[in-house]
Amino acid sequence: MGESNKLIRLDPNKLAGLELDNFAPYPSETVLSGISEHERWQFDHDELFVGAYQAKPAKLALKDYPYDEFMYLLSGKIDITDKDGNLQSFFPGQALVLKKGFTGTFEMIGNVRKIAIVAGEQYSPPK
Repeated sequence: MGESNKLIRLDPNKLAGLELDNFAPYPSETVLSGISEHERWQFDHDELFVGAYQAKPAKLALKDYPYDEFMYLLSGKIDITDKDGNLQSFFPGQALVLKKGFTGTFEMIGNVRKIAIVAGEQYSPPK
C-alpha cells in the first residue's frame, strides 16, 4: 500500500472476482434457497471494512441485520424484500445501504459481485 495507510487502492483484479478468499458458508438457518458459497477480499479493516465480495445465487433470511453496510453492485442482481413484503431490486452500477436492524430477505440472483463497506469496529468479517 506504499508509505501511507491513508489511501486504499481497490485492486481491479479483485474487483473482477479474481483470486478472492473463500470463507465460511452462511448459517444454515439463514439459507432459504440456493448455494451457500461466497468469497471476499479484504482491502482494509479499521473503523470500516472495505472489501470485494462475490457469491453464488442464494436467498437469505435476515433478522436484525447487525451492521450498516454500503454495497455497490458490480454484477448479478439483488432483490431485497422487507418484513412488510416491499421488494426493491438492484442491478450492476447501482448502490444501496442495508441498515442495521433490517429484517427480510436478501436474494442474490446470478453470480453477484459487489464492493462492500461495513461500518463499525465491532464488525469482524467471516474467516
